[in-house]
Amino acid sequence: MEDFAGAYLARKKDIFALPNDQNHTIAIFHLGGIAVECRLKSLLLDYHKINKFAEISNRPKDPMYNQLVINPGHGLSIALKRMSDFYKKAKSDSQLLKHLQTILYPLGSTEVDYISLRYIPQTTQSQEDWQKSFDYVCGWLEKNEKTIV
Repeated sequence: MEDFAGAYLARKKDIFALPNDQNHTIAIFHLGGIAVECRLKSLLLDYHKINKFAEISNRPKDPMYNQLVINPGHGLSIALKRMSDFYKKAKSDSQLLKHLQTILYPLGSTEVDYISLRYIPQTTQSQEDWQKSFDYVCGWLEKNEKTIV
């Protein structure tokens, strides 16, 4: 079984282990997106009170109750939207959604997401703005995770 919570912590640690220079920007953006993806997947499982994807949601009063919870893949927004109470809280924080977009599309263009970055050799994109977004999203998720239990 996948350990999304453990993978989140490991990928977050990997980001900070890489030198903060232009030679590692793509790797940092890519691993950061994966870290957020893992965190959201971990929260999604907890939210629906299930142990793995393709199980039926056990969260009473949720629109997905008694329905299969499917792995959202690399869809960060999809994962968030599949936790209706959590998503309502997220929508009330416009900064969260803006920062989540930066994690999803670190180069600014919606043509290249954090997964597709693996095919980009390098970028001149600033790590500083991305890091602010990464810290904001991770902080928000950690701060608000208690509301989904």
